Amino acid sequence: MIQVGDTLEIRIEDISNEGHGIGKAEGMALFVKDTLPGDLVHVHVTKLKKNYGFAEKILMVEPSADRIQASCPYAGECGGCTFQQLSYSAQLKLKEKQVRDKLIRLAGIENPFVMPIVGMDQYYRYRNKAVMQIAEGGSVGYYKAKSHDVIDCATCLLQTKAAEAAADALRDFIKTDHISVYDSASGKGLLRNMIVRTSWNTGEVMVVLVINGKGIPNAEKLVRMMDDRISDLAGTDRDFNYSLESVHININKKPGSEILGDQSILIAGKQVILDEIGSLKFEISSMSFYQVNPIQMERLYSKALEYAGLKGTETVLDLYCGVGTIGLLAAPHAKKVIGIELVRGAVIDANRNAVINGIVNATYICGQAETELPKLVNEEGILADVAILDPPRTGCDPALLEAFADAEVKRIVYISCDPATMARDIRALESKGYQFVEATPVDMFPWTGSIEAVALLTRKSAN
Repeated sequence: MIQVGDTLEIRIEDISNEGHGIGKAEGMALFVKDTLPGDLVHVHVTKLKKNYGFAEKILMVEPSADRIQASCPYAGECGGCTFQQLSYSAQLKLKEKQVRDKLIRLAGIENPFVMPIVGMDQYYRYRNKAVMQIAEGGSVGYYKAKSHDVIDCATCLLQTKAAEAAADALRDFIKTDHISVYDSASGKGLLRNMIVRTSWNTGEVMVVLVINGKGIPNAEKLVRMMDDRISDLAGTDRDFNYSLESVHININKKPGSEILGDQSILIAGKQVILDEIGSLKFEISSMSFYQVNPIQMERLYSKALEYAGLKGTETVLDLYCGVGTIGLLAAPHAKKVIGIELVRGAVIDANRNAVINGIVNATYICGQAETELPKLVNEEGILADVAILDPPRTGCDPALLEAFADAEVKRIVYISCDPATMARDIRALESKGYQFVEATPVDMFPWTGSIEAVALLTRKSAN
């Protein structure tokens, strides 16, 4: 029997979302930091639970064939990328396996049909949104793994150069103008976070500065500094020039780790930036949800529309719709699209996006999906043929899953950034008369432990 203090030799077989290797000894899973699938290691057992334990690596006996040299200078410090030392092909295999395993273990599907994962050819600088932490001394970057210590990152291989340029300007501004930084322990200080959104197809840039106060002293100077740094990128990244088009301050005086407050104020430029997906244009505001990987977003949504199987006669529900991207892409192929979203600013964006694209058969409602869907069914008599879900990481409210059963929606297309909660919700839907058909993993977040997937479920009576 394994005991704390034992030294063992194990082969790492899997990896957790936090990046800890997982090996087995005497049938017990052991989590080992700084290891990868394929590594053969000597470990020291440090903690044991009923069905699993933790161990420290003390010797690398044989490194995995999939180990590579990390490209990021902050690998091992920054908590953003857990797979910096794992080859990209191995990452894809691992993520596809994770989706399949979750469907087997959590959804109770014996042999789920999972399509090959959709990977990327260019897997660096793919993010159109950076959320950065700000720390005393002018550090601007990301949290160290499992802590609130900020790593001052001069570069990030996942972000656009425009985001790096904005961060560089902010560092200098904090130091030259002696701007205070928020301290969570005391609740004092001004600057909390910076969010940079970059339009992938137009080069327009939006900066949101989250503050614990009413304004930023000498903000005009900061805007000029960011504008200059971003303009200096001309000809250095992609096929167009970036331009700073929108700067907001967001006021968040609440304690805790929630990034955005309820109030955003435009201090320079225009309210929104413009992006394009296919032939459609989308306005993105400071607080609205928008997929962070634009290249994979098109591939993800293409698969979702394939699963929707639209013939032009269907009523489509677009739930957790954000700025309306997937619903507006579906609208030309459907009779009607009804979107529901809790964030009011995103609903305004979605309706505006319908107008600017000349789409007249899509409308968007502000509210909770689990509340608004029963109203549509019971009060307005609307029966939907297809529902497209893109819930947050926590998955769907049980009341919403119940509402689907009551509404007798024929097809459900479930887009998820957490295969575990997706599998949990699929299990619940199967108990309410639906059956899982297939899923396709899409790698939206190379080098990280996150994985997106889209699944199709059909109502059994509709088969």
